[in-house]
Amino acid sequence: MSNKKMSNEQITGVGCDVTNCKYNTIDCKCSASHISVQNDRATTKSETFCSTFCPRGCCD
Repeated sequence: MSNKKMSNEQITGVGCDVTNCKYNTIDCKCSASHISVQNDRATTKSETFCSTFCPRGCCD
């Protein structure tokens, strides 16, 4: 798997269906300044995990 690095620009257009994540907007987009998807041994989509997830109402 490649280790591509992204620029410091804001990520746009990432959809999110996780309604209890604080970064999910009313139009089902991710508003986080970065996203991190984990599980370097994933072989299917269901084995990947968004480690940026934070429950609504949690404090930074």
